[in-house]
Amino acid sequence: MEALDLTEKLCRYIHENVRSNYKSNLDFALSCDIDEKTIRLIQQGKYNLFLTLFKKICDALTVKMSDVLRKIYE
Repeated sequence: MEALDLTEKLCRYIHENVRSNYKSNLDFALSCDIDEKTIRLIQQGKYNLFLTLFKKICDALTVKMSDVLRKIYE
């Protein structure tokens, strides 16, 4: 899998799970300690996720990074 495919799948996963776990992007952004604009860009697939940012997002969604990666490779 190419890096672009991985980023696209991660962004899609985050977008789908934010909608089901948080009232708004702002609530999610605050729980991740990430700017709301960055969250929107991630959900749109227009932001390259860094590993540390990915970790913050997984922590806010209360999922393991490895579980997310496993799920998007299914």
